[in-house]
Amino acid sequence: MTTYILRRVLYAIPILIGVNLITFVLFFFVNTPDDMARIHLGVKRVTEEQIAKWKRERDYHLPYFYNTGWSEVAVRQVSGTPVELSLPAQLAGAYTVRIDVPKPADGALDLAIATDATAALTLPPSFGDRKTLRLDLHSTTRGEWQFQLERLHADRQYHRLSLTATPSEGAPMAVVRIFYKEHLSLISRITETVFWKKSIKFLTFQFGKSDDGRNIGDEILKRIGPSLAITTPTFLIGILVNITAAMIIAFYRGTYLDFWGVFACVIMMSISVLFYVIGGQWLFGKMLRLVPVSGYDTGIYAAKFVALPVVIGILGGIGGGVRWYRTIFLEEIGRDYIRTARAKGLPESLVLFKHALKNAMIPVLTGVVVTIPFLFIGSLVLESFFSIPGMGSFTLEAIQRQDFAIVQAMVFLGSGLYILGLILTDISYTLVDPRIRFE
Repeated sequence: MTTYILRRVLYAIPILIGVNLITFVLFFFVNTPDDMARIHLGVKRVTEEQIAKWKRERDYHLPYFYNTGWSEVAVRQVSGTPVELSLPAQLAGAYTVRIDVPKPADGALDLAIATDATAALTLPPSFGDRKTLRLDLHSTTRGEWQFQLERLHADRQYHRLSLTATPSEGAPMAVVRIFYKEHLSLISRITETVFWKKSIKFLTFQFGKSDDGRNIGDEILKRIGPSLAITTPTFLIGILVNITAAMIIAFYRGTYLDFWGVFACVIMMSISVLFYVIGGQWLFGKMLRLVPVSGYDTGIYAAKFVALPVVIGILGGIGGGVRWYRTIFLEEIGRDYIRTARAKGLPESLVLFKHALKNAMIPVLTGVVVTIPFLFIGSLVLESFFSIPGMGSFTLEAIQRQDFAIVQAMVFLGSGLYILGLILTDISYTLVDPRIRFE
């Protein structure tokens, strides 16, 4: 068994990497780091300098998958008045200055680049002898030039570099950026990326910090308790209710009880869980005042807050659960060993609840055991509507705030728990059926 489990764990590694990669691509296909910064900064007029600082503090300024060495070292917004970008301690090497404007418009932008050692600066010919350049904004939304900062003396590693951007009257807002070319090793070109820093470390269960500065691991440990307070009783009571109801309906197959039981299951499956949530809050919270409408407390006082979500969770799963188990039991009832047991004169209840139930455990375990790890993930709907500070509400809040670090952590945790559930399911098969071996 140890060899089998080890093999399954090794199989899980490329699966988890693939899940992380897909999540990463899908998230950043819709959102850019700039969009994420604007949402987290939460102000109407966010400057490019604030966005650049936010990205750098969280490593979102790095390339996604492969680092060519170019890194942003300065960014300023130019609007109406001259702006100077001062880089007091810059290494010798290749630099790129880039100007971005929203759209072609009237006006021009004058650039002047200077350093404390004139001979150290090598500009493209377009700057001329005066080391200045005028960018005409009539026909372009981007200008980009590369220049070189030379190291003149062995003891002089740094130079003072400054760039002055002067807009003409009526020129639109522009963004000036300066990039520096670092010399990275092959390994650093891969490790100094957003994907490596934000995703690969999850394989060692290092979740790091969220984009708003919270420790994700601590948040998970704090929120697992409230989630389990809802999901565990919902799961256990739901399984007991579903299996019992399904076996009773199967026992009276072909009767009115069977017909109306299936009809009730279809009706319950057709009703959204939101109906149960809103109706339960109105009836038991507002009208009868038996339980709080929302909120949470610790210790034994948490029972009154989770009672209604648990009942709603059970009701929401009865329709599909009873139909699923009924189908399994009806299939087992038609087998030869059941007819043999009946021919021996065994009571129908004993045949159904002992022989049929025992041999139906394989498909039952398939749906039950694989669900157990997901109890830790919580319920998105119930926790959100009842303001339970669990894992489900944690994930939903992260999606709304576009907090990639939390979303990626929750997806990875869910994938890992699903793989764990599959392994536990395989192990449980051997416990109920000795004929099954790990091969």
